[in-house]
Amino acid sequence: MRGAAKRLLEAGRAVFSLSSAVPGVACFAVAGSNLLQHRLRLLAALSGVAVALFLLTMQISVLDAARAKVTQLYDDFNFDLAAVPDTYQFLLNFETIDRVVLDQARATGEIPRAFGLNVDVVHWMQWPSKKLAYLYLIGLDDPGTFVRDPVIRSGMKSLVSSHSLLMDSYSEPDIGPLATGTTAKIGDEQVSIAGHFRLGLFFYGEGSAIVRNTDFPRLAGRDSSKVSIGLFQLRPGVDPQKAKADLKAIVPEHTLVFTRSELLQQERDYFLTVRPVGIMIYISMLIACLVGGVIIVQVLSTEVSNRMKEYAVLKAMGSAPAFVYGIGVAQAVLLGLGGLLPALFVGALVLWFIQDRTHLEAALGAVVFGKMLAITLAAALGAAAVVVGRVHRADPAALY
Repeated sequence: MRGAAKRLLEAGRAVFSLSSAVPGVACFAVAGSNLLQHRLRLLAALSGVAVALFLLTMQISVLDAARAKVTQLYDDFNFDLAAVPDTYQFLLNFETIDRVVLDQARATGEIPRAFGLNVDVVHWMQWPSKKLAYLYLIGLDDPGTFVRDPVIRSGMKSLVSSHSLLMDSYSEPDIGPLATGTTAKIGDEQVSIAGHFRLGLFFYGEGSAIVRNTDFPRLAGRDSSKVSIGLFQLRPGVDPQKAKADLKAIVPEHTLVFTRSELLQQERDYFLTVRPVGIMIYISMLIACLVGGVIIVQVLSTEVSNRMKEYAVLKAMGSAPAFVYGIGVAQAVLLGLGGLLPALFVGALVLWFIQDRTHLEAALGAVVFGKMLAITLAAALGAAAVVVGRVHRADPAALY
């Protein structure tokens, strides 16, 4: 007994000395020892935290990927202003504007170049199997300086026939064979694949294709004097807001004018804050944060309650309050980080699979890792703030 008491006293002195020299390291050392004393409880707690953080990792990654994907087509175009019908909510809008708007824009003197963009969903029939799928058809004017993607620019040169198109390599299997020269039907028109590009707009249809605007009206059943969206480039030095106001003053009544940033934001807002999917993801993220925080609070609360006498001993030995309270904070941080590591590992595997199958750029990267680390530390510190205050009840006098 005397030997054990002596060893305990020596250990206490060592911790006290360490806390004076390197308080942060000592806090984590004691916190780790406390957590490892009940391994099954620790494993259960880490499992719960890991599941919550895994779900949060998935939701943040998919949300970030969706935020980038919904504007990906616009990202391939170099423009400063856009004109859309006043019913516009997102890219797939079935209303149109008159092509005369493009001429009106050039007449302002601030817009040297205008570009017509058409979009529609058409029936794609594999031939000769006659299997149907939905195709997101994109019609473009002469690329000029508007198309940023060099693959699309060079591919447009291969559209020498009025029955040729560029096919999205990321189209789903339901579209059928994608090899160059493959023939199919859009409505009653037979078309052939002359080249490829990569986009992956799976939320509009099973696949997507690009044709020239001279062929789009025939394939989509549209009026050739109409376009879905007008895109405009400004002269160097022209203020986009001033050019927007000038253009808005001359275009027809039922036409809206956006700057590039406004149009991209409109697209993101529709998908991520208006559509139910985006709202559900945000709510799920909040629930995952709460679940992880509650688990840390429960484990930390049990640890503090069971070790009140030990905290009293530390106070009696003269340990600084920062060291005593720091042990609880360190336990919360270790619980959070201990759950984060397996969550990120499993999440990276699942996200890689999602990206491979959907071409949604959801792979775990530095940005998502930084967000998860910040959220985990914030949740851990919040849980510590709720629980660690109880340590002040540890009274050295109660030991006697």
